[in-house]
Amino acid sequence: MIEFEDVRQWVEFDLTVRRESGYRRGRRLSRRPSREELAEAACDGDGYLREAAVERLAVSTDPEALPLLLIRCVDWVRPVRERARSAVLSKLDDAALRAMLPLLGVLRRRAVDDWMTTLLRDALPSVLDAALAADDRESRRWAHREALGLLPRERLLEIASTHPDFVVRAICGDALLDRGECVEELLAAGAPKVRVRALTLLGPEAAVARLADRSSAVRAMAQVLVPDPAAHYRTLPVSFGALAGLGETGTAADAPLLERHLADERPRIRRAAVRGLRRIAPESAAVRPLLTDPSPAVTREVVAFLRGRFIDPATLRPLLARAHPLHTRRAAAALLRDHGTWLRLHTDLTLLADPDLAADAHQDIHAWLQHSAATYTTPSPTLTTEIEAHLGRLPPETAREIRFAGTVSGSVFPARHAGLRSGGMGTVSDDIGPCES
Repeated sequence: MIEFEDVRQWVEFDLTVRRESGYRRGRRLSRRPSREELAEAACDGDGYLREAAVERLAVSTDPEALPLLLIRCVDWVRPVRERARSAVLSKLDDAALRAMLPLLGVLRRRAVDDWMTTLLRDALPSVLDAALAADDRESRRWAHREALGLLPRERLLEIASTHPDFVVRAICGDALLDRGECVEELLAAGAPKVRVRALTLLGPEAAVARLADRSSAVRAMAQVLVPDPAAHYRTLPVSFGALAGLGETGTAADAPLLERHLADERPRIRRAAVRGLRRIAPESAAVRPLLTDPSPAVTREVVAFLRGRFIDPATLRPLLARAHPLHTRRAAAALLRDHGTWLRLHTDLTLLADPDLAADAHQDIHAWLQHSAATYTTPSPTLTTEIEAHLGRLPPETAREIRFAGTVSGSVFPARHAGLRSGGMGTVSDDIGPCES
C-alpha cells in the first residue's frame, strides 16, 4: 500500500513512475489489480493504461484515488483528463478539498488549461483560511490575490502590516491603497513597496518624518519629496537611517560628521558611516583602519570602499594570519587579489593552508587558470620563488598548469617543470603594484 504524509508527494510519485515505465504500448490492467498496481498504472507513460486506471479509480474509495485523479485532471491527453475531471467533481466535498489543497496549489501551475485554477477559485470561499495559510509560497500568494474581495478591511490591514511574506503584505497593502484606505497605517507598518506608495499619497509633510526611514526605498522617495534633504539630515539625531540618508544626499563637506561615527559602538552606525563616506568622500583616510573591525558587515563595507585603491600588500598580508577573525582574513584576501594576476595567485596559494579559506582559494585558482593565466605580465623574482614554494600544496596536474602559464608568459618558473622552453617574448613585470589593465 502506497501512502504519503504530504499529498504533494504524489506529484513526485507520478514523475518517478513515468520515468521508470517508459512508453510500452499494449499493457493491460489485471482483472483485479492491487492498489499498488492501480496507482502505478494511473501514472504510466501509456495513455491507454492511464485511462483504464482512471476508470477504476473513479469508483474506488481508497484514499489514494482522489490525489491520483487530481493529477490526471491535468494530464496532457485530453480523454484522460476529461474522464478524471468528471470523477473528481463527485468526490470533492469541503473536507476533501481542504485535505487536497496543497496538491491543488501545485497542479494549478501545470500549463494545460485553467480548469484547476477555476476549481480553486470557485472553492476558495469555503477553504479561505486554509488557502491563506498554505505552506506552498506560490499557492499562498495566489490565494491572497484571489481573496482580496473576500477579506474585510481590518483583515487586509492586519495581513499588510504583520505577514512574514513581504509579497503578501504588498498584495494586501496595494489593495487598500487602491481604495484610498489605511494610508497612514500602511506608511507606518507596511512593506517597503507599500510604504513608498503611501508616502506619495500623503505628500511632503509626511515625507520629512520618513527621511531617516530604515528602508532605502522609502528614504529615496522622501528625499525626492523634501527640498534639500541633506539640510534635514544634518540636524537629525544619530540613527542608521539619518547617517545613511546623509551619505546619500550630502557633500564632501559632510565627511567629518560621518567620520566621527566610525568609532560608534553600534556596528550598523559604523556601516552606514562607511557607506556614506564611500559616496561623498572616497579618499577619506579614516575608513582603512576599520578593515579589522569586529563586525563582518562593517568589514564588507570597508572592502567595497577600498577596492580600486592601492594598498601596500605588506600591510595586508599579516591580516591573513589565523590569529585574525575569519571575516578579516577574507577581506584582506579580497583586496590582495585585486593587486594583480600573480599576487592573486600567490594569495590563493597562501590560503591553501587555512582550513577556513582553502575551499575558496581552490575555487579561485581554477578560475585563475581558466581566465587569467594567459597574461603578458610576470611576477617579480621574489614572488616567483614564493609561488614555486607553495605549488607543492596543489595536485601535481594543477601545479603543472600553473608552471606552464608562467613559462608562456615569460616568467622565471623553471621551464623543465612545464615541459617547454621559455620563449623570448618581452614581458611586463607584475610585481606587487597596482592591478594591470
